[in-house]
Amino acid sequence: MPSLFELLLLCAIALAVAFWWRTNELKQVAYQIAKRRCDESDVQFLDDSVVLSRVRFRRNAKGRVALLCCFSFEFSTLGDERYRGEMQFLGRRLNYVEMAPHK
Repeated sequence: MPSLFELLLLCAIALAVAFWWRTNELKQVAYQIAKRRCDESDVQFLDDSVVLSRVRFRRNAKGRVALLCCFSFEFSTLGDERYRGEMQFLGRRLNYVEMAPHK
């Protein structure tokens, strides 16, 4: 029979894998949104990547606790300056996409 420590360790590993799985899914969605937003704005999507910049717990509109994940990306208008964009997900729902003012 497994000890209490082994059960807690197993639960911690399961939670870590579930967290990684969820954030990886969101990162793929964030990548597609950032790329599409850059194409629509006629700017270059730099480094071809998005970065998970912040994770917190927040309550959603129904009052349930959900993960608040913020992703950032960089873009350029002419290739000489870098601008930052950010998007935020609450659970699986996109809250906003914001791009820094650019020329």
